[in-house]
Amino acid sequence: MHVRDALPLPLLQDGEVRIKLLYGGICGSDLSVFKGRLPHAQYPLRPGHEVVGEVIESRASHINEGKRVVITPNTFCGKCEFCLKGKPNICLEKQSIGITCDGGFAEELHIHSRYCLPIPDELSNEAAVLIEPLSVIVHGMKQITIQPGMSVLVVGCGTEGLLAAALARHVGGEVTAIDINASKLAMLRSFHDMTLGHPMDIAGNQYDVVIEAAGTKQSVESCFSLLKPGGELLLIGITPEATIPVAQVVRKEQKIVGSIIYEFPTDFQTSVTYLLDEQFDPTVFISKIKPFYEYEEAYQMALSGNYAKIVLQFKGAAVS
Repeated sequence: MHVRDALPLPLLQDGEVRIKLLYGGICGSDLSVFKGRLPHAQYPLRPGHEVVGEVIESRASHINEGKRVVITPNTFCGKCEFCLKGKPNICLEKQSIGITCDGGFAEELHIHSRYCLPIPDELSNEAAVLIEPLSVIVHGMKQITIQPGMSVLVVGCGTEGLLAAALARHVGGEVTAIDINASKLAMLRSFHDMTLGHPMDIAGNQYDVVIEAAGTKQSVESCFSLLKPGGELLLIGITPEATIPVAQVVRKEQKIVGSIIYEFPTDFQTSVTYLLDEQFDPTVFISKIKPFYEYEEAYQMALSGNYAKIVLQFKGAAVS
């Protein structure tokens, strides 16, 4: 990994904006790109998609210079069957910034304004950098039912699992979160009335809702024994193969829901609403904020698995 200096800046076209980067979160997919594990990634590749920045040049009538924005890193055609149904997350022509084309870890980013969401002045940069990953959970939880008092199990406490546990508790679920890494679970201690433990601690228990966020074959397969009859299993983590006990699912009327990214801008707007709520503060999941020039150390911290969210701070960005 290295930094490329003085890349040419393209001229803006109608509807486009140029953004000065402020903060960028390192995501699990950025780490997969770094490891060379994504066959559809084209190298050399600039990573980064969980970004917040300030518009410094605009050819979009609805976004002024000086406004902070976040971006959806998933471009969509706007014309296919799914886009027309309001489901750009499963667009047939979807591309992913930072994976199939250069991403946002640069001092400046040039992008069409249709992929930008202006954010309120009162929202901190630390909260804003969590809008994109939180929207993954917002979208997934729209597809299941969590009512006050229902038992919810979150399997895997990476960033998405942590956000899922926090949001499920915020909406009234009785949450249990499990992970093999105790340092990840420690991030949830500020959220009261939540049960935290190792997977071995919950043997024999069953839950109304199970949210799988680890994305391993073993983890997915273990979820079925943890799900009550009539329960709902939300799959957010991605694993190539897993065995599903079809007879059990049918006989116990269990529901399996797969969820991929989010619908933009609606899920982002919902995330902003949550982040403005003083009773919901997932910024505690930001383990470290590192200057961009320390990107190598930041990546090593993220790769270690001992931290939650590692964030890069770009030149000129102040801590809110």
